[in-house]
Amino acid sequence: TITGTGEQRRDFTHVDDIVDGLYKCIGKDFKAEIFELGRGENFSINEIVDMFEAERKYIPARKGEYDATLCDYSKAEQMLGWIPTKNLKDYIKYAKDLL
Repeated sequence: TITGTGEQRRDFTHVDDIVDGLYKCIGKDFKAEIFELGRGENFSINEIVDMFEAERKYIPARKGEYDATLCDYSKAEQMLGWIPTKNLKDYIKYAKDLL
């Protein structure tokens, strides 16, 4: 199911990339640093459905839901040497090939 129009955009990040970013924080002496760990690319929910070639069922939008999320990982890259390596389109293709 898709809430609202499906045109809301999200920055999807593979769990392997998140774990790598968290791992790179271990042993550092950070004082309340905040790092954005994300891909820096967003897709509409409709685009994701297209990648899966799935049927759509729309339900009403949820109050308070963001129109878009988009990460800026430049601080994590600078301070941790972290960059995301997994591409959403690639791992959706991989998942589809497993089915």
